[in-house]
Amino acid sequence: MRKALLATLLLAAVLLPAQTTPKWDQFQFLIGKWKAETGNFSFQPELNGQVLARRSFNNTPGQKHEDLMIVYQEGGPKAIYFDTEGHTIHYNVSFPSKDAAVFESEGPGPKYRLSYSKNGAALDGKFEVDGKVYLQWTTTKE
Repeated sequence: MRKALLATLLLAAVLLPAQTTPKWDQFQFLIGKWKAETGNFSFQPELNGQVLARRSFNNTPGQKHEDLMIVYQEGGPKAIYFDTEGHTIHYNVSFPSKDAAVFESEGPGPKYRLSYSKNGAALDGKFEVDGKVYLQWTTTKE
């Protein structure tokens, strides 16, 4: 009996860090570490599950890029993005399907749209500026 209880407690301790609060359920397909040919990114809960942080690194020859995006809840999911080129973008987040998320910029200026969709074991991404595709990529979980 003690061994069964101990095994259950150990399993719960191992699984606990991977879980997120219910407010992040729609983001569950994004959570983890992802890699592509020239870079990687992660979506991880931080600050005791109060926010999700996406950290991204791209090392395409001649184009090193790093960014940080914090996803938070404020009347619905929102995000704020910062990168090494000095951009700051405020996003509203929507979910067109169970395994897809769309981050659309708010406010004046260029319209940015960052999309993720699960494609089997892969995660496809696309970044658009004023309706034109700027970047597309496919990643796999590390």
